[in-house]
Amino acid sequence: MVDAAVSFTIEKLGEFVTKQVNIRIGVKDGIEWLRDELGYLLISVRAAEAHQGSDHIRLWTESVRNVANQALIILDRFGTQQEEHEAHKQGSVLNRMRSFICICQKEANLFDISKDIESLRKRVVGIKSRRDEYRINDMIIATPVVQQRKRTLLRAASFDHEHDTVGLEDDVQTLLALLSNGDPSLSLISIHGMGGLGKSTLASKLYHSSELSHFKRRAWVCVSEDYDIRHVLRKIINSLTGEDLDSLNKMEEIELLRHLRTKLDVDHYLVVIDDIWDADNWKKIKNAFPDKKNGSRVIITTRNKTVAEGVDDKCFVHELRFLRADESWQLFCKRTKPTPNLEILGKEMVGKCGGLPLAIVILAGLLLQKKTFTFWSEVKDHLWRRLKGKSSEIEELLNLSYDDLSFRMSQCFLYLARFPEDQIIDVFKLKLLWIAEEFISEADEEDGVHMEDVAEDYVNEFINRNMIQIELLSPGGQVLICRVHDLVRDLAIEKATEHKILGIFDSSKQHPNPIRSLQGQSRHAIYNGIDEYLKLLGHNSDALTLRSLAITKKIGRREVEEVKLMYTRFKYLKVLDLTSVRSSEAIPEEIGDLIFLKFLGLMGGIDEDVLVIPPSIGKLKKLQTLCGSRYYNIPYKHPKEMCELKEIRHLMFYTIDGKMNIGGDQTKLQTINCIPYAELHHIDTTNWTNLHTLKITGSRGKEGQFYNLESIANLTNLQTLSVYMEYDIISAIQPLGSCKHLRRVVLYGLMEDPEQLSLLPDSVIDLELVLTNFKKDPMLTLKSLPNLTALRLEDSYSGKNMVCSADAFQCLQSLSLNTLRNLKELQVDEGALPSLKAFQIKRCDSIKIDKIPPRITSLPLVPFIPLTSLY
Repeated sequence: MVDAAVSFTIEKLGEFVTKQVNIRIGVKDGIEWLRDELGYLLISVRAAEAHQGSDHIRLWTESVRNVANQALIILDRFGTQQEEHEAHKQGSVLNRMRSFICICQKEANLFDISKDIESLRKRVVGIKSRRDEYRINDMIIATPVVQQRKRTLLRAASFDHEHDTVGLEDDVQTLLALLSNGDPSLSLISIHGMGGLGKSTLASKLYHSSELSHFKRRAWVCVSEDYDIRHVLRKIINSLTGEDLDSLNKMEEIELLRHLRTKLDVDHYLVVIDDIWDADNWKKIKNAFPDKKNGSRVIITTRNKTVAEGVDDKCFVHELRFLRADESWQLFCKRTKPTPNLEILGKEMVGKCGGLPLAIVILAGLLLQKKTFTFWSEVKDHLWRRLKGKSSEIEELLNLSYDDLSFRMSQCFLYLARFPEDQIIDVFKLKLLWIAEEFISEADEEDGVHMEDVAEDYVNEFINRNMIQIELLSPGGQVLICRVHDLVRDLAIEKATEHKILGIFDSSKQHPNPIRSLQGQSRHAIYNGIDEYLKLLGHNSDALTLRSLAITKKIGRREVEEVKLMYTRFKYLKVLDLTSVRSSEAIPEEIGDLIFLKFLGLMGGIDEDVLVIPPSIGKLKKLQTLCGSRYYNIPYKHPKEMCELKEIRHLMFYTIDGKMNIGGDQTKLQTINCIPYAELHHIDTTNWTNLHTLKITGSRGKEGQFYNLESIANLTNLQTLSVYMEYDIISAIQPLGSCKHLRRVVLYGLMEDPEQLSLLPDSVIDLELVLTNFKKDPMLTLKSLPNLTALRLEDSYSGKNMVCSADAFQCLQSLSLNTLRNLKELQVDEGALPSLKAFQIKRCDSIKIDKIPPRITSLPLVPFIPLTSLY
């Protein structure tokens, strides 16, 4: 990834030269020289990327990357100083007086930057000299390319398929049934999953099964061994027919395809195409397998879900799962039977492997060397390092997916190191952090694409590549919560530290020199020990280059002076996330000095006391995301200066005191959570064309007030609407019919007539009704919503009977009935709820469960969706 990092720096240097016209000629010349020289070095770097086996080459490319990173820091520092200077030129008389002082400071800053650039110039000259002195270019030419060797070596079929198929028994039987079902049509099966899960092992088990011995013609080819499609086709032909490779070498791609199709006309065949990485490669190979109705079968393995699903319209897609805890232990014990005193340690380590068979097998091989408590304890304390030491295979297997990423995607992936072990990750917050960290380019919005949509694409791509795991999906199929396998996370931590993406401070870990791991890192994540962190950092000069600071685990109360210290010490922060801090008695006024912030996560308050956001928040002109504590139900009081945040996109609070103090001219708003009805009612929402998520709350006055939703009609791009009126009355929902993109609706409050629900747009797929207290059966109306996928009813119906009539709710997959005290019978007629996959009934004490069809009551429970995932 060094070449990508250098390319990115060259791009930024070019942008700087174009935009910064009013700077000293010497500074501009120095930056142009640096850009040009890095461009020339990039040629050698690209050639060297595939030859990292040599220490000389590795150290040399590392020195180029360090220069590129340092150049970005210089540009960033200059940019922030320029913005600070411009900020002082506006506003009060005091600020204008400060601007005169800043002119002198600006000149001093330019002088410092000139010195920094000159220092980089000398380093570049030294890098070029070392390239010649150590004959780096000659070594690159002489060293064989290792990428192909790595991809050949590091296939998941790294252990004996005859012995280590624990957990694959059901997979084998399912796929064997498909392969031997007698259907004369060509059948294709794609197997996908994370590297190391056993995709190739499963394919091998099928390939060698006696139940498929009737396939006389068969071939196994690993696409990762060759990128040239002609080599793949030659190997298939050679395996199927035994033809000499020399004669095949003379054929071009088209000739090989024709020749292979001719050979496949005769008998039925079984072919395994192992380790497909690229959909385009498969499309070419697919042409070689016409459907001759002779019962032939093709198996494809890939770690990319998109490739697996795109094999063919009729392809059976099989996702390989991680091993369960009992299966993991069984596999481990097959390789090394632990003595009773080692079982607890062994199970802890096996648990850390997260059900990944390759990791378990390598761990077992390592521990087999010495069965002593001391040795096993040492391995447990340094599991990732020990596994790498035992076998380079596991690290490089994970590296393959990482190496295939674009530069921006690689930054987003390495940022996952920010999250502690075993912590689930809120995907929405993750996307907003990527944007604030500037991993997502604002240039994308020039093409009419929101940065949030680009971030969503990145999340889906990581899932498709099996680099992150889905923990919870919305009814519409959007990933709400994800997690990272421990070994993948360890890779991210290692790479993030190496590439200067992020440094981690964890006081619970023994580290001989903890400050060293933070030096030169522009982002810090604090797992434990905020007190130790602040003392350790002291007045370190790195504090001025720090761009991101996050406390990632829940911690207790912090004193105001301590919080103020963070605000004043790290003045160039773009991201500050304190949402895991339980409480502080106040938010210091100094928060307004962090004028470069794009993401601000506030700490909680004391007990249920109101936490006041100071008026200085209005100075944060770049702020895109402002959110309150996600763990504690603390009300925040917003100042009138909130309306000055013109770049704000996401406002996320569970409880507020008084008004949110925003206006119709804040046109970039996408998320408002939550705004009082009384305030929203007086805002002209015509220009809120970007708003997609809105939560409205009722007044805290006397109960029984009437609310209509007329102000919603303008929000034509709204996707999620939550209305929380408690015991007030939602009098009319007709305006929601104008919101043609509305997908999720929560109505929490009294409604007089369920027939109003027929006015919801057909786009609604997820509906929750709470405390509506209908007298009529709402199912009679809800069945008219054609795309409804998830329905939750809580304390919403006072009747005794509920009917899902014949053929109703064709798309409904999830149904939850909660606290319907009077309900005695749920009638499900023939053909109703054909797509239901999850069902739950709670606190419906009068219901006759035995009257509900068993096909409904036997379904899995509806998954719990935590409030934190519903911003």
